[in-house]
Amino acid sequence: MLKERLGSSFDRVVHSLLPFLTRVPISPDQWTLLGVGFSALAAGSLAGGSLLLGGGWMFCAGFCDIVDGAIARARNEQSPAGAFLDSTLDRLSDLLVFAGLGYWQAASGELGGLLLVFWALSGSLLTSYARARAEVELGEFRVGWMERSERCLLLIAGAWSGWMIAALWIIAIGSTLTSLQRVVIARRLLREHNAGRRSSVRDATATSLKEAS
Repeated sequence: MLKERLGSSFDRVVHSLLPFLTRVPISPDQWTLLGVGFSALAAGSLAGGSLLLGGGWMFCAGFCDIVDGAIARARNEQSPAGAFLDSTLDRLSDLLVFAGLGYWQAASGELGGLLLVFWALSGSLLTSYARARAEVELGEFRVGWMERSERCLLLIAGAWSGWMIAALWIIAIGSTLTSLQRVVIARRLLREHNAGRRSSVRDATATSLKEAS
């Protein structure tokens, strides 16, 4: 939600700070894959309890997630295939990072922490799925505030500050509330959309019958 609220100004900031990016011979898809690699490194560091290093790798992964879209738009290389790859690999990156956190808590003997990681992961995936599924029927669907950008920032802040458990609590609760909000609103909009479609069909049928008579 953070990138979407900033809109096109977000791209302008990226290109102003890093004007050389579009000249780097790396495609948007390669930036996306590089982000997954950094997420894997973050997972390994987090699993070993190296939160500062893990936060650094997550920052690198987040940087890749920012620039892949900005470069695609600047080069006019946007495509449904690229968007699909980016969205799918974002989920993989999330799984890797949370797996590292889960291992860290399990290795420390923290059952409560492990369950918290599972909760945060489940809420994060459900948040993303609810939006993706709603957009299949409704088109654009921007509801809720606990998006991937916010979750990544919280994880990085938690890793660098030592308040990772607090960050996980915020993600778990926030993503759960966002998921519920999306389910409620999407169901209402889908019902209204379906009712409108049925009404249009009835009107078209009535018009056809009148014309036929």
